[in-house]
Amino acid sequence: MRLQDKVAIVTGAASGIGRSTAILFAREGARLVLNDIDTQGLEALMPQIAGSGARTVAGNVADEGIARRLAEESISAFGRVDILVNNAGIHFARDITEMTVEEWDRLMDVNLKSMFLCCKHVIPHMLRQNKGTIVNLASISSFVGQEMDGASTFAYNVTKAGALQLTKSIATRYASDGIRVNCVCPGNVETNILKRGTPAEVAEFWRQASRTEPIGRNAQPAEIANAILFLASDESSFVTGAPLIVDGGYLAR
Repeated sequence: MRLQDKVAIVTGAASGIGRSTAILFAREGARLVLNDIDTQGLEALMPQIAGSGARTVAGNVADEGIARRLAEESISAFGRVDILVNNAGIHFARDITEMTVEEWDRLMDVNLKSMFLCCKHVIPHMLRQNKGTIVNLASISSFVGQEMDGASTFAYNVTKAGALQLTKSIATRYASDGIRVNCVCPGNVETNILKRGTPAEVAEFWRQASRTEPIGRNAQPAEIANAILFLASDESSFVTGAPLIVDGGYLAR
């Protein structure tokens, strides 16, 4: 019960890393406010976290109104907010010469603007409590250039580098106020974020991806959730401004 009676907001909670994080946090005693644009996915999650008294706020957290409602729902339902997990995000691969302005704006909104907005509306409550923890989802893409199927993931990488710098900048600004801010940087994680192809094609993609990992396999969402739990809990009480790399040795080569 490492999060006993703590109140946690998790964005992108309907699937993948966010879903695993919500289930783990509930098991560890947290009271939850969960967000996703996938309303049906949120509803399907609820039986997995029965008894946690979880609340949901559906919608795109790149919309300031939704980000504000998340913070307000936490205060209204539970009286505080102790943990914010900025997990919502999408993947994208396209060369810079082919990417449209609309595609760029959408990616920046979902992956980075949403983090800014959630932090903007949660931090004032954490300041009043003189305590809080924020965990942002960055990536190995925060550190390196990458390609996929012959196209660059440069724009996605920019959002994840931004998540890393947002983490460091907020961490140093609010450390003396009792707010810790860290990020998790996963490698290949077998989620549905790529939304590509037939089941056989998806399976083949992940088989190929596993070959880039020195450990010889891809991560499962629950393994990333465990890293998020460490940073969200008091076990990491002297850790702030840090990227926790969970990549099977990818960046160590």
